[in-house]
Amino acid sequence: MASSTLSLKSLRDTSTLKSEISLLETEKKDLIAKLEREKKLVKKLQEDLIEQKKDFDHLEKQFHHFADIEADFEALQQEIQLERLENLLTIEKLESQNNSTDKKSKEEVKELQKELRELKQLDPLRLKRQVVDLKKKTITQASENKAINTALVNTRKELKETTAEKDNLDFDLKAALSESHSFWQSKDGEWVLFETGLVLKDETAPKDEDDRHIRVRCMNLATGTSVLSKELITDGKEKDLASWYGELEIPEEVSKEAGKRLKKIAADLEDEHLDD
Repeated sequence: MASSTLSLKSLRDTSTLKSEISLLETEKKDLIAKLEREKKLVKKLQEDLIEQKKDFDHLEKQFHHFADIEADFEALQQEIQLERLENLLTIEKLESQNNSTDKKSKEEVKELQKELRELKQLDPLRLKRQVVDLKKKTITQASENKAINTALVNTRKELKETTAEKDNLDFDLKAALSESHSFWQSKDGEWVLFETGLVLKDETAPKDEDDRHIRVRCMNLATGTSVLSKELITDGKEKDLASWYGELEIPEEVSKEAGKRLKKIAADLEDEHLDD
């Protein structure tokens, strides 16, 4: 302790005092620099926390959005199943009526033929009237049978269209659910890219996973608008950029990232076909 404590004589020494003051100033500067670094670190942590909160809010909105889609799909699926059941019951009822009517008609014709044989031996005028009545009944029955058959064909056609609509809805839902997470987002947080298997109105839904068509959806998070990729440009100044459906103006940086993803998707699909 005696060696580390300044003596009264050393305090009076101007050179020693200046040295101590210089040392204290150096320590002060170091402390100020350290404080600035700590402030910057705190500021950075606060910014990261804000970004993470934004990401969490965005994911939470997406979760609620797709939860609503799934609930709507389940309700629609139940409605379609109920409609299919009603159509099947209608078809069975029509077929039953048709069979019953045919059976009844055959019995009536058989009975009339029997009556006709008996009438041949009786009054010719009465026989003629019976023949006319028989022809009328036959024509009427043929018209009724034709109407029943037409209704049966229409019902089967509606059932087939309903089944095709359900298959398209199943495929659209799978494609929508596959967009739960983006694969790229711009630094300013305005643009985001997803992989999607959505089928356009004029396209035919694939029969199985091997025929699926994967494209990229670009969404503007500021406006909520989005577009689908059309194709990968393979020549010219815009080579390796994605082209888009619609008139939405997409930044070159976004089209470039989408183009990279489309090239990767094409390569993956080619590898899958080679493996098969």
